[in-house]
Amino acid sequence: MSEFTKEQRSAFLMLAEKYDKNVFALLSKQQGAISVNNAEEAALLENFSGKVCDWVLKDHPDYDGKDEDINADAEMVSFMIADILADAGY
Repeated sequence: MSEFTKEQRSAFLMLAEKYDKNVFALLSKQQGAISVNNAEEAALLENFSGKVCDWVLKDHPDYDGKDEDINADAEMVSFMIADILADAGY
C-alpha cells in the first residue's frame, strides 16, 4: 500500500478520470492508501503510467507556461505509480 497526501491523491484521481476511466474506477473505490491486488490491476496502472505524460503534454503543450501544473501532476503520478507497483511487488 502506498500512502500519499490528499493533494497527490486528488491529482491522481483527476488525471485518471480524464484519461482512463478504468484506472479511475480502481482508484475511486479505494479509501486512503492506493494499492493493487493482482497482476491485472498492476498492468492497468503500468499502462496508465506509460501514457499519462504523453496524453497531458498533447492536451496541454505549454509545459513551462500555463500548463506547467498539470504536466507536473502527470509526472508526479508516474512516480506515484512506480511506488505503488514496487510496494505491491510488481
